Amino acid sequence: MTERTRRARGRVRTIGREVAAFGVVGAVAFVAETAAFNLLVLHPASGGGWGLAGAPVVASGLATLLAMAVSWFGNRYWTYRDRRGPVDRREVLTFVAVNLVGLAVTAVPVYVSREWLGLASPLSYNVARLIGWAVATVLRFTVYRTLVFVRPEEARARPPGAGGRWNALVRGVRRGGTSWPWWLAAVAAFCGYAVATVFHPGYLSADSTDQLRQALGERPTTDWHPPVLVLLWRILLGTTGSVGAMAALQAAVLWGSLWVLALVMWRRTGSRGLSLAVLAVGLAPQVMNLTGVVWKDVHMAYALLAACAVAFTAREVPPGRSRTRWTLLVLGVLCLAYAVLVRKNAFLAVIPVFVLLVLALWPAPGRRRWSAATGVLLAVTLGGSVAVSLATTPVATRQYTQIPLDDLVHVLTPAQVRAAAEKAGADGDFRDRVTAAALTCRKNGAAADAYFRCYPRDLSRGTTELSGHTDVVVRMWTQQMPKHWTGYAEYRLRVFAGLLFQGTQSFQNGTYPGALQRPAVTKAPNDTLRAALQSYVTGSARDLPFLFQGWFWLAVAAVLALRRRWPGPYTRELRLLGTSAVLYILAYLPTAPASNYRYIYWPALAGTLGLLLIAAAVVTRRRAAPPEGAFARPANGAVSDPSQRRAHVGTSEQRGPAA
Repeated sequence: MTERTRRARGRVRTIGREVAAFGVVGAVAFVAETAAFNLLVLHPASGGGWGLAGAPVVASGLATLLAMAVSWFGNRYWTYRDRRGPVDRREVLTFVAVNLVGLAVTAVPVYVSREWLGLASPLSYNVARLIGWAVATVLRFTVYRTLVFVRPEEARARPPGAGGRWNALVRGVRRGGTSWPWWLAAVAAFCGYAVATVFHPGYLSADSTDQLRQALGERPTTDWHPPVLVLLWRILLGTTGSVGAMAALQAAVLWGSLWVLALVMWRRTGSRGLSLAVLAVGLAPQVMNLTGVVWKDVHMAYALLAACAVAFTAREVPPGRSRTRWTLLVLGVLCLAYAVLVRKNAFLAVIPVFVLLVLALWPAPGRRRWSAATGVLLAVTLGGSVAVSLATTPVATRQYTQIPLDDLVHVLTPAQVRAAAEKAGADGDFRDRVTAAALTCRKNGAAADAYFRCYPRDLSRGTTELSGHTDVVVRMWTQQMPKHWTGYAEYRLRVFAGLLFQGTQSFQNGTYPGALQRPAVTKAPNDTLRAALQSYVTGSARDLPFLFQGWFWLAVAAVLALRRRWPGPYTRELRLLGTSAVLYILAYLPTAPASNYRYIYWPALAGTLGLLLIAAAVVTRRRAAPPEGAFARPANGAVSDPSQRRAHVGTSEQRGPAA
């Protein structure tokens, strides 16, 4: 009993000393964290300030990160100084993990206080943080002394089952690598949730607002913009009742596709860093800038990315699983068909991705499988188009009339435009309007988009105004453009050059003022988070402007498509990705209505993914390469490297027969 008492007293004294030191370190970290938190939430954010008064959860997270640094140095070099050994990965990862949990534990009461209880004063924030701090402190102390700051010999000598059956199971899963896909899924889910929350209910352009009104039944459905988007929005509204469901679905498709690609990367290379780099594609500024914008260009890009994810998954399917391959084909074709339905000019970009999908499923498909797969694509696309038309009965607007109207107004003089309209049989009203458009464009220097910038529109007719004059405009174009082909070529090259070389990136910062009066739509996103994201995107556009210009992504796509061999196993995929992006950009040569970054969003996304695949292949090859100067010596003593073989032979000859 005396020996047991002495051991108990010694243990109590040790724990007491640790508790005291941990308390001092915690107090210092608490003061640093509380001071930083209050400095952030009390400082006004107006006038370009850096305060986070409107984002207490973010302020709490930043303050906790500061406390983490204080806690690390204080506990490692004072509280548990007798256990200190070399800094190893296990210790750092466990420390970061428990503090991330503590960050969430500390921030949750603040979120509940603000969002659920409606308490939004500095006093309520601090009370909520005290509650979270108390729970997180107990958690940190327990984990620090048992898992993080342990003696090196104890960590090495601890048997696999010393922590119980649960710890043995966790260690087995960790060593087997089976837990990493779930970690990737957690990261992707968190990023998708954060994006959907920050952008809720989704940034709406004028096009998006018009389509939302059609989905709500406030306006008749037209084919000016894709009716499939209206139908999807209508289904989501009927299912969830939330306008923000479309932006949430958009984010889910993006991050779900990136998770699948990251999983394939991890299984192919075994590198966790490279798999996380795939997820980081969604955080790149040239991708993040439109993540929260509900737009047909974004939907098309994410649908093509989802099809690529299906194709990369199909490569890993073991031989003999015919049913699985056909299921993946249908899934990928659904994504491709949606891309075509949501963006009419996507069909050129879809063709290489379709080839990529088929070759991933069957390396040597043969004529019969090519025919069957093509038939599935055509059937799904045409059937989907018919189904959407029957479900929405859109009003025909013949939107394509904008393109020949642009050519006529900018290539011909106003007098030539009037004469061409008379020759084509236009009535007096339209003849006057198209002539006025030519005069206005010349006066204002409008380089493109004549229908919206120059044409005196009859707003009472809405988007159906041009549909009654399409035949006249087409006749004018076919009669005049062959005669003025040099002017036409010069004009189209000028507009296309603007698309390639003019940085037109603008941050979409919310719904259009007065566009919709519904509370679910007019609720603004968090101003501070929006401002932070806007600074990230606009700062990148300022410092790295080429990331938002078409010429750069056209060059990247051309290199991807034209190089015959790339390092790693994805040469074919890289070439087809590049071909898809090149075709999509070149399709705007005769049709671009203006210079807009959204027209190159898919090439930017495909190019970013392609560059990452190349970087991953290079890194993997360098890791697998033997150190410089080393060479492999087979078991029989032969030397494989020629230069080393010569040196080996020379040495043997110098030694003579005895050697």
